[in-house]
Amino acid sequence: MNLESVKKQRGLPFIEKGMRVELAYGSTKKQGVIKGGNLSGNIDVLFDGEKRPANCHPTWAMKYYGKDGNVIAEYGE
Repeated sequence: MNLESVKKQRGLPFIEKGMRVELAYGSTKKQGVIKGGNLSGNIDVLFDGEKRPANCHPTWAMKYYGKDGNVIAEYGE
């Protein structure tokens, strides 16, 4: 599944490849960029300092940043 399919399936028309995101749950906070969509209907995020993208649910503990650095969407745990 590509990112366009994930956007439609999950109702997230604003997500884009290269968009900055933050995964925050409990005391864990990780920032990275969207690299694409995957067969799970999730997004692949390359977190800062990592070598491989992680499979992340796009509406669980995720914060999305616009090009200006402002938060454009936020989803809790």
